[in-house]
Amino acid sequence: MTARDETDSFSLTSLVLPFYVPSVLSFVGFGMVVPLLALFARAMGATVAGAGIIVGLFGLGHVLFNIPAGFLITRFGMRRTLLGATMLEAAVAFVLGFVGSLPFLALFVFLLGCVHTVFYVTRLSFFRALVPLSHRGRALAMLGGCNRFGQFAGPIAGGVVTELFGYSYAFWGFSAFMCVSSVLLFLRLPRAEVDTGDVSGDGVHWIARAIDIVRTNGRIFATAGTAIVVLQLLRASRQVLIPLVGESVGLSVSQVGYVFGIMFFLELLFFYPVGIIMDRFGRKATAIPCLALLSLAFLLLPLVTGFFSMILVALAAGIGNGLGSGINMTLSADFAPSRNPGEFIGVWRFIADSGTAGGPFLVAAAAGVLSLGGASVAVTLIGLGGVMIMALFVPEPLQRVGMKSGTGDRRVGGT
Repeated sequence: MTARDETDSFSLTSLVLPFYVPSVLSFVGFGMVVPLLALFARAMGATVAGAGIIVGLFGLGHVLFNIPAGFLITRFGMRRTLLGATMLEAAVAFVLGFVGSLPFLALFVFLLGCVHTVFYVTRLSFFRALVPLSHRGRALAMLGGCNRFGQFAGPIAGGVVTELFGYSYAFWGFSAFMCVSSVLLFLRLPRAEVDTGDVSGDGVHWIARAIDIVRTNGRIFATAGTAIVVLQLLRASRQVLIPLVGESVGLSVSQVGYVFGIMFFLELLFFYPVGIIMDRFGRKATAIPCLALLSLAFLLLPLVTGFFSMILVALAAGIGNGLGSGINMTLSADFAPSRNPGEFIGVWRFIADSGTAGGPFLVAAAAGVLSLGGASVAVTLIGLGGVMIMALFVPEPLQRVGMKSGTGDRRVGGT
């Protein structure tokens, strides 16, 4: 089969049962418990600072296990790694429903972050292998839409379940969703694999290999990687600045909730059109306006005086982030080499997640030195720097030499 035939024969519907449905299930369950972690810790007697540390341990596990996740894929193959991560996540969530002490809560929250990132990285490796370049923007934008739907619906479901039955049932609900997801994956997951190039016996430590990946792909990480770090920083900063600015102008908790609801709803509207734009006009056609509109939202924050002006910020932030649906995943898959893509994707996500982790700290430092308005302007300037990097220095994946064939790296067999 020629590259053209393989591209023409590919259909996004082939991804529904093995990837999209399990992703919705996973992220609905995930959304049920993550927003409740701080409250659960407080109910067990943690201080405010202690609850913050426990929530932070989830993010720490997520960041630290990105790179090992890529090497697990190389060692065991995509199919076994994804199935193993899904079942292990179900088990960790189930145990969390029985946890009765803060040290064990902290431990299992950290483990949850570790296994969740393995699930995430392995999905992207499958998409790099199976989805032709010409369809990858739509495929990954839809995957981003599945994630966003879960993050939108999950907290609502988790709040209702916890209110009616208690925290344990929210964790057990998450576990049940992951169990169903693992059954679907076992039955429907393709056995196509890239040539993983098992390096388990070459004596090279995985940290050394990660450093070599960064060195080999230095220009990509310095340009596209930096732009994505900026994007992740903007996304994380709005979770801090919008509530704080809202409180400073007298908005109620429910009004701040409405603002976030509007943002998340707008994001859900954009994921498929954005995928079409990425595949037709290039990844930068959505990445640049995404960064620009998010930067505009932060620029508008110091001008907010009440609920309706905050809605304008929500519109800019929601549309802006909606235009970035799947862009992080798509660029990581586009730039990943055909051999051992999971290792590259793991390193990419480790770097990108530094922006997610660093956003709140940057806001705190800027607000401490300046003010909330000053912090908003500082984040705006960083965002505009990201726009310039994306526009001027990031190579467009659709035009890169060697990627014009538009095929994924399909190989029959697997693990």
